[in-house]
Amino acid sequence: MEQKKEHQSKKRSFALPITLLLLVFSLTGNVFLYSQSLQGEQNDKYEKGLEIIDAAAKAVSYYEAVLDNTNAILEGTTAEDGSVIRDASGVTGFLQQASSFDEANKFDPDHIYSYLIDVDNSLAYIKQQDGTLTEKQSGYLKSLQEIYSKQLDILNKFNLDSGKTRSGAIQIGAGIGWLDIAKQLEQSIREQSGMK
Repeated sequence: MEQKKEHQSKKRSFALPITLLLLVFSLTGNVFLYSQSLQGEQNDKYEKGLEIIDAAAKAVSYYEAVLDNTNAILEGTTAEDGSVIRDASGVTGFLQQASSFDEANKFDPDHIYSYLIDVDNSLAYIKQQDGTLTEKQSGYLKSLQEIYSKQLDILNKFNLDSGKTRSGAIQIGAGIGWLDIAKQLEQSIREQSGMK
């Protein structure tokens, strides 16, 4: 009988350490997999943040190019040839990225992009005209300068330097600190283009 108790106690002594060892390996594996999951999410936010920053930079470039063109036309100097519309995709891209954080707010980039194309076409038409500007053309250009200056001021609130650090890009990719800027910009564009 004593031999049987001794045999059972030896079995228990091996069972407990093996169980604890398996538990430690299981917890270590779970922590490793969870950390990999978090790292993957951070990488996704980092990439998205860089895309958003790039779109914002293109949008700023678009507004600056349009304002430069309107100034040149109003002053009667030659504006830089080349289409300013190439960076207009930054405006729609920036707003589309913002709408991805708000499922309730459906964003249709075609309406805004068509407005931006109309502006580009109007500028191209005015540039092709010979002679001095008509009062209507001059009024349109001044109005466009005022509107685009306001929209550029809104965009200038965005921190384009966020992409210089990984944590800054991750914050942008998580929607921190810029969604209100995109809402203000979209609202301003919709008001000006009559898309309410």
